[in-house]
Parts: sequence; structure tokens; C-alpha cells
Amino acid sequence: MVLILMGIYLLIGLFFCFVFFRKGVQSIDEGVKGAPIFMKILIFPGTVALWPVLLAKWRKTKK
Repeated sequence: MVLILMGIYLLIGLFFCFVFFRKGVQSIDEGVKGAPIFMKILIFPGTVALWPVLLAKWRKTKK
């Protein structure tokens, strides 16, 4: 059961990561606009793991 929940969490994180890289990361940090792809590769694992925190932060910046 724990492995299934972890898998679901990671799948949601992967989906969130791709949406976040396209739309959300620029709203949280303006300095990312001109950043190379290497920077996105570096923050990919953290974005997948910490997607609930980033989602909350992204929602706050939309308001």
C-alpha cells in the first residue's frame, strides 16, 4: 500500500513538474526566464518531490 501511494505521489509530481516548468516557475521567480535547460534539470528532482509546497506557493502568487 505504501509503495502504491508513493508511486501515485511521484506520478502527480511528474505531471506537476512539466506544467510548472511551462507556466509556474516564471511566476514564482522572475530570474528563471533566461535560464538554460541545465537549471531545469537541476531543479527537476526537487520539484517532483516538493510539488505540494510549490503548488501552494504558485497559488499564492496568482492571487
